[in-house]
Amino acid sequence: MKRILIISLAVISIALIASLGWYSLVRDREVPLGEAIINSLPFGSEDNTLPAAGSRQPANETPELVDQFSSPTANLFRLSATPVAGAVVFEREKQLVVRYVDRATGHLYDVILPTETSPVTLEKTKVTNNTLPKIYEAYFRSDGSAVLLRYLKDDSDVVENLSLALSPPQATVSTSSPQANALYTVASTVLRGEISAVATGPGNALFYALKDTSSIVTSTFNGASVRTILTSSFTDWRLAVAGNRLIVYTKASARIAGYAYTLDTSNRTLAKILGPLNGLVAIPNTSGNQALYSYVEGDKTKLFAKNLSNNTFSEILPATLAEKCIWSARSTSVLFCGAPADSPGSGEPDDWYRGATHFSDDIWLFNTNDGVAQVLAEPKQSLRIDIDVIEPKLSPNEDYLVFLNKNDLSLWALRLEAL
Repeated sequence: MKRILIISLAVISIALIASLGWYSLVRDREVPLGEAIINSLPFGSEDNTLPAAGSRQPANETPELVDQFSSPTANLFRLSATPVAGAVVFEREKQLVVRYVDRATGHLYDVILPTETSPVTLEKTKVTNNTLPKIYEAYFRSDGSAVLLRYLKDDSDVVENLSLALSPPQATVSTSSPQANALYTVASTVLRGEISAVATGPGNALFYALKDTSSIVTSTFNGASVRTILTSSFTDWRLAVAGNRLIVYTKASARIAGYAYTLDTSNRTLAKILGPLNGLVAIPNTSGNQALYSYVEGDKTKLFAKNLSNNTFSEILPATLAEKCIWSARSTSVLFCGAPADSPGSGEPDDWYRGATHFSDDIWLFNTNDGVAQVLAEPKQSLRIDIDVIEPKLSPNEDYLVFLNKNDLSLWALRLEAL
């Protein structure tokens, strides 16, 4: 019996050695052998447990934020694999912070990004622990100290608009419960009215369209100092801040002619700048003297920049939907876009809005003055993943571009400082 057991163990050992030898020959050479073996096991080895409130990832270990699609040393990396409702990038005590809202729980998290002066490993910290399930949209104040959360109330079709004011934790930390003191204090206010569109302005300014009163109003983030800046029978507006003005445009559809206007927030006057154009989406630059716009002509999507001062136009190629772009604040002629290899078709943006189509974008830099177009990242080629760029944001010094991937609502960052 003992001899049979020894022979059996020897046969099993030889089989294992042969299997490892064969696997080392056929496996992906770019993946270390140990990692390849672990990844081949059922469910892999990834730990999806979120950090405790206020906790940080150990500096001597690979953070949970860094996975097979990301690395702190790579130019393009993922910040959150779980769906995100919205994000903002700001500076705090010489650190570059991305603050975002977890879509499933409503919890807020901070991620510290590496910079030249602070080349640290990515750190993720929970900021709030107040659970608000199924947050569909989140709009942050530019410094991250306030956020407007939009969600369906009690699983109905009524949209609740809850504004949170965030106060940082005290400097002193209790030895009995250090994590509790690391959480921010939250003061909440419900914004009244049937809000259909939102835009955040400079400082504490918030702009939103109200369907129930057929108006566009401005207020502070906590709903104070409400002022009506336009009353109109038309209610399906989309809003974008353009310096001390707003760009307001009709909800885009390939089957309906759209229009875009400047809205002076002081004298409450409208001036048409674009239209009629089917599928029209308009995004102004920060100074308000240029507007990027996309529209449908025939069976193709077109992308142009219009100089609002002299009424000149610049076509931008490759074409994409204007809302996949953001203007630089440092240069009035530079913008960053997610653009698919194949131009969006005649059914856009309708099909894209309802999730019937998805794009695989490269990330581009465009200059409307000299026509220069430069590819900054090719996610499909470098990471073998399809990224459909939405809600792009630039860091204050424009050394990072942060955005969501519409395909799974994950949060990503692209390092730009080498440009």
